[in-house]
Amino acid sequence: MAIMKHPSSGAVYTLRDDGNVDVENNGVKGRFSSGGRYISGDIKQADPHFILWLAGPQLPVAAQVRVNR
Repeated sequence: MAIMKHPSSGAVYTLRDDGNVDVENNGVKGRFSSGGRYISGDIKQADPHFILWLAGPQLPVAAQVRVNR
């Protein structure tokens, strides 16, 4: 489960096992799809780019290795 803190809002974004993202800011929570669509909760807007970066398609592990040439 990936957890990241948004650099400007301070909200905590948590990737769930089902692929959705929970957003919590000052005790207020919201749930969003991996595409950034609101699902439930009191937070009805979140950073869609941050959600996509956290929950979107990931590179395979082999592609994440940096090779010096």
